[in-house]
Amino acid sequence: MGSDVVASRESVQHALSDRAASVKALLDADFSVFDTAELLALQSERDQRARADAVIDARIQAAIMQRSTAHEIGAKSWADVLITRMRLSAREAATRVRRAEQLAPRRCVTGILLDPALPLCAQALADGDINEGHVTVIAEAVRTATKYVDATKAAELEKILIPVARVSSPETVHATAVRALYLMNQDGLGPDIARHKRGITVGTQDPDGLTRITGWVDAELAAYLGTVNDTWARSGINNPEDPHSPANPETDADSQAGVGPDAKDTAVQPDPAAPSKDPSTLWEQLPLPTDLGELADRIEAVDAAAATAASPAPALPPLTGPAGRDTRTAAQRNHDALKAVLRDTIASGRLGQHNGLPVTVVVSTTLAELETAAGIAVTGTGTLMPMADLIRLAEHAHHYLVVYRHHTAEPLYLGRTKRLATKAQRLLLHNRDRGCTRPGCTRCANHCQAHHAQPSWARGGRTDAPTLGLGCPPDNRLAELGWTTAIDPTSGRVHWHPPPLLDTGSDTINHHFHPEELLNHPEEAVDDLERQDDSG
Repeated sequence: MGSDVVASRESVQHALSDRAASVKALLDADFSVFDTAELLALQSERDQRARADAVIDARIQAAIMQRSTAHEIGAKSWADVLITRMRLSAREAATRVRRAEQLAPRRCVTGILLDPALPLCAQALADGDINEGHVTVIAEAVRTATKYVDATKAAELEKILIPVARVSSPETVHATAVRALYLMNQDGLGPDIARHKRGITVGTQDPDGLTRITGWVDAELAAYLGTVNDTWARSGINNPEDPHSPANPETDADSQAGVGPDAKDTAVQPDPAAPSKDPSTLWEQLPLPTDLGELADRIEAVDAAAATAASPAPALPPLTGPAGRDTRTAAQRNHDALKAVLRDTIASGRLGQHNGLPVTVVVSTTLAELETAAGIAVTGTGTLMPMADLIRLAEHAHHYLVVYRHHTAEPLYLGRTKRLATKAQRLLLHNRDRGCTRPGCTRCANHCQAHHAQPSWARGGRTDAPTLGLGCPPDNRLAELGWTTAIDPTSGRVHWHPPPLLDTGSDTINHHFHPEELLNHPEEAVDDLERQDDSG
């Protein structure tokens, strides 16, 4: 047994050394000496080897997961281990953990070795016959099939799709999977499909400041939105580009905007009993003639209707007031109506509290930016807001505006200390940290709690503003799993020192919410903070 372990270790090390040498040779190679056919062949061979590498990575990750837990290493999840050690994105880290669960051999509670969850995918990927796009489609199809059939029949779907994947693109495999799933569940998903499909996704903010929202709403929410749009999205109402636009669709506002109920009442209503003026249908609607005189009258009436239809309709009187100045599209009016309803709802003060603060908009800026009406403010959700938008936002409702001195970031007001952070202290943390302070975490301030950073509460820490930092709930718990935190005495930023297995020499400061620190001279910013950390 011992000799087998030593041989296995040596074979892996030799393989890695040979791989490093071959990669070095390829990096130094001049590919311009090959013709097109040779380059395409090289590309295909490289892609096949990369597919096999994905299976090897999955087996390594699975072996790690079988030997310990993420908490034992000092992380909140296996994806968090990969994010911390290899600086992967959250999506890529989650994909690698999922691949380990799908493509690597498993062990049961008694230690018996079991096949991978998707054994055919694992073998085909190792052979280079399929790619990870195929695996994603097949894995999702098998997962969906388990809703309709037992695990054995669901596994048969993998056998059906693997031959297709060997000769087709992931898109074709997806189409085949959809048809196979339909045959497995010809009765459909049932009458509650809308309940499962409903959902709204708020994307990340683009460089232009806009955020994309997608999703499906159920009939009830659609009715609410339609009702709101019928009133709050009319021309001239809630127009942010018009300082004299009525903020709410009240009676006086309707009359000012020229869209009130009186306009509807004075409109000429058609007489349902009168014959249609459409010349194409008027002939059939008139009574049948009994003599030549009535026939002539009938022809004259149709000719008159045709002449009227050919003449242009009279121009409507132009809109006046805010409605006449409103140049927004219908979609833009719907957007502004929803914004106004949410603004008034938040301002009502009826939404309770969250993490020690009333549910409201918390915006952080500097005194210099506020005085010059120029710059970018940051909300508690991590949204960047131009100063002009901030000033307009503050006109409508009561929000928490945290203002700090530009040169020292010293708060203008601090609350009294106690075990739980006060409202003023939480506002301080919103401005200084903007989000979770642990490196690699992207949770915004609204999703964080006040964390006793130096020292922790269990070790006698005080709830004083200079010793607190923001931490999301999972990372707060990591402080007791081998991580240590300290606050830099100069900058006030929180340093997170990882346990040994997660210590790769990376920065101990989270720059995600302060990217301006890395814009000009990222190396200097990191080195400077590390020097501050060492001196502290």
